[in-house]
Amino acid sequence: MSIYKRIAEFVPLNITKAFQRELGYVGIGVGGKKFVGFIVIFGVGMALAVAINAWLFLDFSPIIAFIATFVVIIGGIYFLLSQTAEKEGKFVEQILPDVFELISSSVKAGLTTERALFAAARPEFGVLSKELKNASREIMSGKRMENALMEIPLRIKSKVLERGIWLLVQGIKSGGEVAGLLLQLGSDLREENAMKEEIAANVSMYVILIFAAALIGAPLLFGISSVIVGIMVEQTGNISISPQQMEDYSSRSQVGRFMGLPTVNITESFIVGFSSIALIVTAVFASLTTGAMSAGSEKDGVKYIPIMVIGALVIFFAVRMVLGGLLSGMAGML
Repeated sequence: MSIYKRIAEFVPLNITKAFQRELGYVGIGVGGKKFVGFIVIFGVGMALAVAINAWLFLDFSPIIAFIATFVVIIGGIYFLLSQTAEKEGKFVEQILPDVFELISSSVKAGLTTERALFAAARPEFGVLSKELKNASREIMSGKRMENALMEIPLRIKSKVLERGIWLLVQGIKSGGEVAGLLLQLGSDLREENAMKEEIAANVSMYVILIFAAALIGAPLLFGISSVIVGIMVEQTGNISISPQQMEDYSSRSQVGRFMGLPTVNITESFIVGFSSIALIVTAVFASLTTGAMSAGSEKDGVKYIPIMVIGALVIFFAVRMVLGGLLSGMAGML
């Protein structure tokens, strides 16, 4: 047994199975345990390097840096595999009506079902073409048609394909007319795809509003407010109040006296830090919401997170720079 498989033995079985399932979808022939063991070693090595550098140069907790880096690497690899599989699955869902109708036409023309599957395996159908050829060969070699067809969704990540193949298999088992069933399935799937496109078009305005609010509106408001706080801090700093007077004023706060909490001085640096964190959180959830609305899955919005986060922070600091320069110029003129 290789070292990769030995290391994978310490990984929870459900995680190994999840990676193995995604590897099957994307067509990578490496075993699940071997792949998991490799990425664990790779993740530990990268996490150690980041943790040591964070400790030496940034004075950051090496334990937190190690755990965060390891989780990001493992999660990132799984996310890339999952997104690749889903991308292929969505492509298959778009061409599936054409495939079913082509198989139906071949069956009506007198071909057997296995020959019709092979004839429908055209290069433009991508990964589905390969699966149709494999299913046709297995059927001609003596495998039951139902079993060969049901193996196709195991290698393509698509609920629509799984449902369509299941309906086809049930129709074959019940002795129905395959050509008519395939033609009806293709028509229904075409209507479903058209409905999805219509829904996506209807929610596009809401998606644009979410993007505008998270990418432009929030950075503008936070940028202006942080500059105003900075001006207020600078102005109040010129007021000559002794520490004893400030403590006396603070002790008069009914809320502070009731809760027993000390007063907190809000500074410009605190507002900038708070605004940056708030913008990052807003951008992340705006991206996930966009993915859920436009594609029906939050995972489809993860690809927007870097753009949203970087764009929001750039606009925030640009607003601070421009507004701070304008106010400084006005103060110099006065």
